[in-house]
Amino acid sequence: MDILQEIQNTSTEFQSRLSTSEPEVLAQEYLGRKGKVAQLFKHLPMVDPEQKGNVGQALNQLKQEIEESLNQQNHKSVASNTSQDLPNIIPPSLDQLSQEVGHLSPVTATMFRLQDILGSLGFSVVTGPEIETEYYNFDALNIPDEHPARDVWDTVWVSSTDSQKSLLRTHTSPVQIRHMEKTKPPIRIVAPGRVYRYESTDATHETTFHQIEGLMVDTTTSIATFKGVIKEIFSKLFDQEIEIRLRPSHFPFTEPSFEIDVKFNNRWLEIAGAGMVHRSVLAAGNITDPAVQGFAFGMGIERIVMLLTGLDDIRYIHSGDLRFVYQLGIQKN
Repeated sequence: MDILQEIQNTSTEFQSRLSTSEPEVLAQEYLGRKGKVAQLFKHLPMVDPEQKGNVGQALNQLKQEIEESLNQQNHKSVASNTSQDLPNIIPPSLDQLSQEVGHLSPVTATMFRLQDILGSLGFSVVTGPEIETEYYNFDALNIPDEHPARDVWDTVWVSSTDSQKSLLRTHTSPVQIRHMEKTKPPIRIVAPGRVYRYESTDATHETTFHQIEGLMVDTTTSIATFKGVIKEIFSKLFDQEIEIRLRPSHFPFTEPSFEIDVKFNNRWLEIAGAGMVHRSVLAAGNITDPAVQGFAFGMGIERIVMLLTGLDDIRYIHSGDLRFVYQLGIQKN
């Protein structure tokens, strides 16, 4: 399938129907979860890496054009309804009210933005279960039962009917192990998703939040490769040339390990953790070739939303208050 041609065909088809179909119908058909744009995005992981950047840009442009066209149609509808000089004004019914096209939450929009950026660099999106086994969440990541790093994660354990202890995953790193088990290098994946920690809620901590993690494994990956990828991600995310620095740290699943700081608005901000994948973690993913190595990184989505918006309390993000969501102004890519 020529996906660029399909994108053009979808755009042409949409424009031809814009003047004859209701905006709500078009929004569902083209922007819904199972809509035509979403179906096109599903083909992105199968696109040749050299073409992913162009295809990703074309898909985002198509989505933006459709959203803007539908918003214009809604505004025209409102204007036509309010410009008529009627002698007797009758309140419209609910069916007659012009409805605004829905949009993504700040967390989802930011996650999709990061997926788009990583997709342009050749990374494919993979997902995994939120109810995980102890093996994938800890043991395979070089965090055995007696390891002191277990204390870092305030785990939510759940009932299990088999011999494996189960829990609500504390990070999306188990997705990396599951993918390596069934995929040979080279590997470039990004694993977004919801994670859980049993801890007190305050301005910077939530029991439920979102992470996005990246993994790159092949024979040529190095710290220099890793630095280049990270710098490109945050420069595109913040729409400016970003300076980064790496500070030594410790994570059981990487060696060496780093904290990643970015310079934003003349301030150094800690934004992610990363490092070269530990050999025992590669072995848990059935990768034993000594010539193969990789890097991994992970960051909290809510943390990035707070940086982009200047928000100082994470609890607002999950409050469900639509007034707050609309004020953030980052709902569209």
